[in-house]
Amino acid sequence: MTLPGSSATAPMTPTPPAPAKRRGLRATVAILATLILLLAGYTFAVASAALPEPTVKLEMSAEETFTAATDDVQAAVDAQTLPTAIGWADQDEVWSNDPKTYPLASISKLITVLVCLERQPLDPGADGPVHIWSEADAARQQAYLADDGVAYPIPVGTELTLHQMLTLIFLPSANDYAAAYAYSVFGDNDSFVAAVNDWKQRHGFDSVTLVEPTGMDESNIASVSDILRIGRLALQNPTITEFTRMPSADMPWGIGTIENTNPLLTELPGVLGLKTGRSSSAGFNYLVAQEGEAFGRPLVKIAVTFGRASKEGRAQSGRDMLGALEGLPQQVEVVEQGARVGVATTVDGVEIPLVAAETASAVLLPGEVATRTTKVSDVGAAKAGAKVGSIGIASPTGDTRMDVTTAAAVTEPDFWWRFTHPAAVFGWA
Repeated sequence: MTLPGSSATAPMTPTPPAPAKRRGLRATVAILATLILLLAGYTFAVASAALPEPTVKLEMSAEETFTAATDDVQAAVDAQTLPTAIGWADQDEVWSNDPKTYPLASISKLITVLVCLERQPLDPGADGPVHIWSEADAARQQAYLADDGVAYPIPVGTELTLHQMLTLIFLPSANDYAAAYAYSVFGDNDSFVAAVNDWKQRHGFDSVTLVEPTGMDESNIASVSDILRIGRLALQNPTITEFTRMPSADMPWGIGTIENTNPLLTELPGVLGLKTGRSSSAGFNYLVAQEGEAFGRPLVKIAVTFGRASKEGRAQSGRDMLGALEGLPQQVEVVEQGARVGVATTVDGVEIPLVAAETASAVLLPGEVATRTTKVSDVGAAKAGAKVGSIGIASPTGDTRMDVTTAAAVTEPDFWWRFTHPAAVFGWA
């Protein structure tokens, strides 16, 4: 009991603590709020996360080569019992059944003209320099006639152009004009032979030996393979082919009409010449070329046949070998439209085929090669038919390129998949 006037205060009554149930409720609310916030954050994150790019796997080799078989072309020459070589102007390969050297006869004149034109070029259709027929020319002319050689006498002092001389050299294979041409360019036979030797070494015609310009000497020799290569070189010279494909010509000085000795020039389409040869030792030789096409590819076939027994046998050898070459080019399919190039796999495991947009083929001669190169870039969210890469094809006729496209649209997975695959979504897997 406190007396009146006393300063003492009465003690405070303590507040009772909140019941335990209320504290648990607040904690639960806080946890739920946190979970809701976390769930909202996770939901936003999985919904807005950029998904990994689809993985791309090539099923077609990145690089592959296609080579045309050579068995049939080699068999074509192996079937011949006399020296034979075949090939095309468009490639370097030569197929031959005999590596030995043989007398060339008048095929020598083609080499003579090639060597002379290299020293003194002549434009196609041009007359060229004028040669005055000399006493030395006339003396050689009589010697060729006495030796059963082809010659066309004209008076000493006659002026003739190089175009006229080449016409007589190539069409009737006149020996007198071939010699006059060679010596007018090089001065004498020794200088001419030295020029031929230099020329053959530079071009790699190792089998060739020329001791004079006409082929009247049986020491003019070469292999059939080198003569085919020389034919290729001649076909690159439009001045030469102007004459080799000329069936006939009218000449002055009382000579009249001269005919080309090539037996197939007016018989088969596209024959370009090139040169015949004949002698008692050589027999009947033939270098012939014919232009045509295979599966749309322009081609020039070349055949060389030596030692045939007659003019008829020489002509038939040309027909046979040009015919044998006809079916040998091959159309090789490099890729087919719709061919499966590879596959793009999305993050949720869906596979999208990647396919070639077009069919492509290459026309190959025996031994030629085409190369296919395949590249695919990132696919991303490509639509169906979208370009996602390319296929390049390199062949002897040139390079081509086509698209690689998607066979279906690349689509992203739905929200539920995102929600249930966080490791894949965030790249943890």
